[in-house]
Amino acid sequence: MSAAMSSERQQYWLEHLQAAEASEDSIAGYARSNDLKPKDLYMWKGILARRGFLDGAAAVAPKSEFIEVVPAKPQPAETQFVVTLPNGVRIECQGELGSGALSSLVSALSQVA
Repeated sequence: MSAAMSSERQQYWLEHLQAAEASEDSIAGYARSNDLKPKDLYMWKGILARRGFLDGAAAVAPKSEFIEVVPAKPQPAETQFVVTLPNGVRIECQGELGSGALSSLVSALSQVA
């Protein structure tokens, strides 16, 4: 806690919020199982967080079975092609080749044959 607790009521709700976090249940589930209204528990969570009585949002974060999955950045596909002209000239390209460069290459090759 980062500030002095100013009332018994705040202490009461803080203890419930800490117990809710320690439980295996969600905040709403904890509230219902302890004859509390879930909206009151959420309201006090906000009040106490704003007043600095909670150690960050993780202090009473809802339980979740989901984990964050961050997809890997797609790797650019390695482009590779080989052109063999009728006169035996062979051209090999590997790596990125923009549409402008590819167009110029095709145009140049059409004039070589």
